[in-house]
Amino acid sequence: MTSSPPDKPLAIGVLGASGAMGREVVSALGEGTVLGAAVVRPTSELVGKVVPGHDGRFVGLGPDAFEGCDVVVDFSLPAGLHDALPFLVGLPLVSGTTGVEEETERRLRAHATQAPLLQAANFSAGVTLLLDLVARAAAALPDADLEVVEAHHRRKRDAPSGTALALVDALESSRDHTRRVHGRQGAVGARPHDEVGIHAIRGGDVVGDHTVWFLADGERLALQHIASSRRTFAAGALRAARWIHGRGPGSFTMRSVLGLDAG
Repeated sequence: MTSSPPDKPLAIGVLGASGAMGREVVSALGEGTVLGAAVVRPTSELVGKVVPGHDGRFVGLGPDAFEGCDVVVDFSLPAGLHDALPFLVGLPLVSGTTGVEEETERRLRAHATQAPLLQAANFSAGVTLLLDLVARAAAALPDADLEVVEAHHRRKRDAPSGTALALVDALESSRDHTRRVHGRQGAVGARPHDEVGIHAIRGGDVVGDHTVWFLADGERLALQHIASSRRTFAAGALRAARWIHGRGPGSFTMRSVLGLDAG
C-alpha cells in the first residue's frame, strides 16, 4: 500500500521583500509554505541577487514577477502596492500596506471581486482581539473619555500608526459623534466628551506598543498590546495566507481568520 503524496507547499509571493516586514515574512516561511517570489522595485540593487536562506533570487516588479505564486503577501509602500495591482489579477492577496490613496482603495475593491483579499493594519492575533475588546468596552463605558497612545521605533515614517487608527475606528464604531484630536498643546480648555485623543511616541527600537485608555470618574481602564518582535506580524500574515488560499472572491480581515465573525 502506497501512502498519498504530501500536500504541495503553498508558494508565497512577497511584495516589498526588501523592507523590514517583507524580510520577516521571507525569514518566517516554513510549515507548508515556500518562497514563490521575492519582489522588489525594478530599480532595486537587490534584483537578481540570491534571497538569503532560499532557493531563488529577488525579482523586480513586472508582469511575470508572481508567476507560480499561490498567494501574495504585501508589505510594500502605498505607491508600490498601487503599481503592483495590475500584475495581481486573480491572485489571493494578503495586504498589510496602510495609508493608501483612494484610487488604490478603489482598485483593491475591484480586486476583491475577482479574488480573495485580506487587509489588516496589524496581523497579530492579540491586536485583532484588542480591536474587538475596545469596541465592546467603548459601548459598555459610554461615559468614559477615550485616549489612544502608540509607541514605535525612531525609523517609522508615518504617525499615528495604522494600528492606532484601526483602534480609533473600533472605538468610533461604538460611539456616536466622535471627534479625533491628535495631541494637545496650549490653552485647549476643558476636554469635550466627544474627543478621541490620539498620541504617537517615536524612539529607540520599539516594535509596537498600543494602549487604549477609558477614563471615567473614579476609575480608569487600560487595554494594551505590546509587540516584542516583528516575527509576530509575519507569522500572522502567513497564517492569513494559509487561511485565504482556496477561498472565493471577497474582502476579509483578521477577524475572519480568528473566527470572530462567526455567529
